[in-house]
Amino acid sequence: MKTKPSSPGRILLFRLILIAALIATTLSGSASAVQWRQLARTERHDVALASDSVRLNANGRLMVWLRFIPRGERQRREAAAEYGSKEYRLHLENYEIDCGEKSAVMGMIDVLGAGGKRLSRQKGNGQPDTIVTGSVLDRAALLVCPELDEAATDTEEAPDAAVETASAAAPTPQISDEAKEQIAIARRRTESAPVDQEAWTALGNAYFDADMPRQAIEAYNRALAIKPDNSDVLNDQGAMFRQTGDFTKALANFEKALAYDPNNLESLYNIGYVYAFDLNRIDRAQDIWKRYLTLDSSSERARQVQSYIEHYGR
Repeated sequence: MKTKPSSPGRILLFRLILIAALIATTLSGSASAVQWRQLARTERHDVALASDSVRLNANGRLMVWLRFIPRGERQRREAAAEYGSKEYRLHLENYEIDCGEKSAVMGMIDVLGAGGKRLSRQKGNGQPDTIVTGSVLDRAALLVCPELDEAATDTEEAPDAAVETASAAAPTPQISDEAKEQIAIARRRTESAPVDQEAWTALGNAYFDADMPRQAIEAYNRALAIKPDNSDVLNDQGAMFRQTGDFTKALANFEKALAYDPNNLESLYNIGYVYAFDLNRIDRAQDIWKRYLTLDSSSERARQVQSYIEHYGR
């Protein structure tokens, strides 16, 4: 039965409520742990979105939490200086996203130290800012915001529209012409030599450089099917698993690479990094870092590892 027309504003709010409920239901993980979904990689940080943080507030905005983990020690020190804490390890940013206006309000920033200890909470400016196309917030908005048909006039149609848009896809990364060319060259090589391990590795590397982790993982799978003991490919694929937020598979890759090559420094470094910065297992990371230093004690990376041990050992 048809109902009388409602105002576009009421339909918009009604659909946002349904979308928020569906997102919270379908994307949330266990009650005991936040589920982080890899969102973007900037020059300084790996950025993830808390899948179970999406909520609709009284103002009709979607509330989300983003996690920013420094990509290395240099970036960590820069962020530590910016946020005024030598103990800085990562930070969380809370936003209210207005899907209709394509704007966002920063609510707060939580600065975290070792073990997830909150070092400080900083208030945002409270003012809505336009979301810049291609930015981290733009990616977050594309992921959580529904595509709304404001011209609809029947409230009974809203549930179907919500179901159709609840599984909004992650944004497609912007790929440079050079990266596209490298991918095309590598794909032609795999077509002409489908059992060439190096060809599939080159394709995986091309996707890696283009920031296309899922495609890189598939290409590396083909390479490993031909030569499963290639520690370099295992490490690169592990990095791609980590970028998608699958830390368990990333760790399995790094440990498998280390099993094939017990002196593989890249594997040791990666294992320690995942344990420390993704899984909050500083104790396990310390053991790995100390093992690293028995093989390399003088390189720039060794000095970085030593700084981790000294810093988190306290």
